[in-house]
Amino acid sequence: MFSTQCKLHLSKVKMTRWEHLRHAINISWRLQKASIAVLIHALAPRFFETTASDTCKKIIEENS
Repeated sequence: MFSTQCKLHLSKVKMTRWEHLRHAINISWRLQKASIAVLIHALAPRFFETTASDTCKKIIEENS
């Protein structure tokens, strides 16, 4: 079901398939919320001034 490259990636990140799926979905959800914040910020700049960049920084820190 999974290619050799997929298995290598899972091994590299030390996650099972299900852990990786959950982790990726969590990141996707967080980025979707940040995207909505950016859209609101585009229309009303006083809102969510740093939400998207803060979210991205947190995700990077957690995955480094």
